[in-house]
Amino acid sequence: MTNATTDAVAWQPEFPGQRAPFEQGNTLAIKHGAYSVRTTGPIAEKLVDAVLNDPEMSFLAHGSYLPALNAWAAAEAKVIVLSEWVDGMPIEQAAESKQGQVSPLELLRRWESNATTHRSRLGLDPLARARLGRDVAATRVDVATVLTQMREAADQGGTPDER
Repeated sequence: MTNATTDAVAWQPEFPGQRAPFEQGNTLAIKHGAYSVRTTGPIAEKLVDAVLNDPEMSFLAHGSYLPALNAWAAAEAKVIVLSEWVDGMPIEQAAESKQGQVSPLELLRRWESNATTHRSRLGLDPLARARLGRDVAATRVDVATVLTQMREAADQGGTPDER
């Protein structure tokens, strides 16, 4: 086995203009990074940590939510990376699509739609959070009603079904 440092020092171009071999861990092939876990992974981890550290979102700490939370964070991280990529190009280039390829703006739109769906399902947008709060409150009212009926029935010596 050879040493990479020794190889890099010993490498000599075989013809004028030949570039040196790619080094381990290079990012030359990355266009925007949205499909690179090396790029999106740390962003997704920060997003998950932020949600899990929010006291209002404590219900998401339950293990059953973890796959959905990770899917949301991955989609959101892609949106962040793609947004930065699209922001750095002229609008004509961002809107251009070639045969067999979608435009950068369309790619961003698709991932934004995906992230929006995940946000809504997890209660991470205002409307979804309000609906979730309403549903939780309604469930609490239903439970309270049932418990009150059971108590009243017990006080009368029966069960709620016997009334």
